[in-house]
Amino acid sequence: MKHQEKKYQVDSFDEIRVKLSALGIQPSKEKTTNHYYGQHEGNDVTKLVSYADKNEIHVLKEVNGKFDLEQSVSVGSVEAGLEWLRGKGYQAVDLVKMSSIDYEYQGGLVRLYLIDDWLHSVILDYPAGKHEEIERDFCLEDVERITVPYNKQLEQLGRLRSMELD
Repeated sequence: MKHQEKKYQVDSFDEIRVKLSALGIQPSKEKTTNHYYGQHEGNDVTKLVSYADKNEIHVLKEVNGKFDLEQSVSVGSVEAGLEWLRGKGYQAVDLVKMSSIDYEYQGGLVRLYLIDDWLHSVILDYPAGKHEEIERDFCLEDVERITVPYNKQLEQLGRLRSMELD
């Protein structure tokens, strides 16, 4: 079953780490990536993601504040990815650094994301219909939801960095 990402903004990861630890869940993956979001209207996402060992274009569709990965395209370098975005008509990109720690839990992932070294976010990466159960497990029902891409969240908070594609 296809997974969707549902995002939450939290003040810190302390409470969720305590719950994960109490359940005996250890991190399964840690990474830092740089994201280059193609600037456009709406909440769908086309971006270049630069990992330590690879670069990919991700195309995501927003559905009711959740995000579905529609397409992933490998590119040889950051420069090749920016050229790919330029070729799709993008004239500027928004820059977002993401550090994340993934925890496997009940057939999905609880992901702790530190955005641009200051914004704390939890992502529940689960099939549709499973998010509410996991929300309850980690007391996220009353936590502020992030229903826009991270670049637009940073823009709303007055902390977005961007660059023109020449």
